[in-house]
Amino acid sequence: MIAALALAGCGGSGSSDSSGTGATTVSATSPTAVGSGKVTGKLPAGAVGPVDTHEEAAEGPAATEASPESPANGPASTGDLNGADQAAAEAVVRSYVLALDQRNAARVCALIVRGGCGAKIGSRPANGGPAWQRTHIVEMKPEALEDDRARVTTTVTHHFSDRKYVSVEDDVIYLEQVGGRWLLAQPSATFYRAVGYAQPPLRAFAPPPDW
Repeated sequence: MIAALALAGCGGSGSSDSSGTGATTVSATSPTAVGSGKVTGKLPAGAVGPVDTHEEAAEGPAATEASPESPANGPASTGDLNGADQAAAEAVVRSYVLALDQRNAARVCALIVRGGCGAKIGSRPANGGPAWQRTHIVEMKPEALEDDRARVTTTVTHHFSDRKYVSVEDDVIYLEQVGGRWLLAQPSATFYRAVGYAQPPLRAFAPPPDW
C-alpha cells in the first residue's frame, strides 16, 4: 500500500500502478547538496499544449495541463532574484526535477522543507490514465519575495506514457532559505504529476498557508 502524502498542504495520491520505468517511493531524509544543469530556453520538437479539453480527456486526465488558478497570496515581490541567490535557487529547482526524473525519492524529499512524504514516483493516476515519465526544464524566472523567500516560475515539458506528444506547463515553485541554503517550501505541480495525480491540486500553485 502506498503511504498517504504527509507533506504540509498535500492530500490524496495516485494509484499504485506504475509506468514501464517503475515507481519509486518518496521518503524523508536529510538535505543533500544541489545539482546543476542547463536551461535550454527552447521547447523540443512536438511540444504542444492541450488544444481541446474533451480531446485531452479521451487520452486520460493526466494528459490535461494544470493551470495556476489560485491567487498568489503571501510575501510581496521585491523584484528579480539576482546574483548568488538566483544561481542557488535555479540549482535547487534543477536538482529537484532531476531527482524526480531519476526516481531518487530520498533526494526529492531532502529538497522539500515541510514534513516527510510517502508516495510512488511514476505511479499511474487512479483512473488508469497515462503515467508521468520525465520532466524537462525549458525556462526559469526567479523572483525575490519578502522574508528570504522566492518564487520561481518554471516552464517545463512533461512526458507521459501512452502519449504521442509532450505537455507544456508553467510550474510555480516556492523557495525559502533554511540554514543559509534555498529549499522548496512545498511540493510543486511537477511533484504531483510525478506521483500519479491526474491534476495537480490548486494549492500547489499558491504559497504555503503559513506564509
